[in-house]
Amino acid sequence: MRIEVLGPDDFRSMPWRNGLGTTVEMAREDDEDGAMLWRVSAADVVEAGAFSLFPGVDRILTLIGGPGFDLDFAEHGRVAPVEPFRPVHFSGDWTTQALVVRGPSRDLNVMTARGKASATVHVHRGSASIAGLASRSLFLCLAGPATLTFGAAVVPLGPSQLALVSGGAEHAGELVGTGAVIQIDIALAVDPTLPGE
Repeated sequence: MRIEVLGPDDFRSMPWRNGLGTTVEMAREDDEDGAMLWRVSAADVVEAGAFSLFPGVDRILTLIGGPGFDLDFAEHGRVAPVEPFRPVHFSGDWTTQALVVRGPSRDLNVMTARGKASATVHVHRGSASIAGLASRSLFLCLAGPATLTFGAAVVPLGPSQLALVSGGAEHAGELVGTGAVIQIDIALAVDPTLPGE
């Protein structure tokens, strides 16, 4: 099992694919050809507008700050309103717009390459047992401090820090804290060998 703790200094800012905003990429893994397997990022939504298209990608959006907005998926329906800490699943192939933006808001985005990876998102509010880990399990501390424990490994996290746990699928653990921590589990169709293994 390998654990890496990342913070704002490790994240990188980049423009949206459609040029209408900016995203902060927190963590990402590519395949051997350089194509994205999965990505975790955050973005600020300050006005109504279209989301970028990501054909072949499955998306999970979670509102983590601000009053929120509606999501319109054209013929695929609408989520009105997007509720805080309630993940919304949708396809990157869909035409998607943020509408009725009630004020500056921040969302967490999880993207997975369809057929190569899949994801689940769970929000912990306070202490919790971690029943098991996926190929890659990420823990984003929104309000801390929080402490993750996996056997002899103890991982303290502060606000905006992200723990990436790889190769720990057989491990259970504990989360101790009083704030919100988002757990993102990424299942890879083919789990590449980690460096050093």
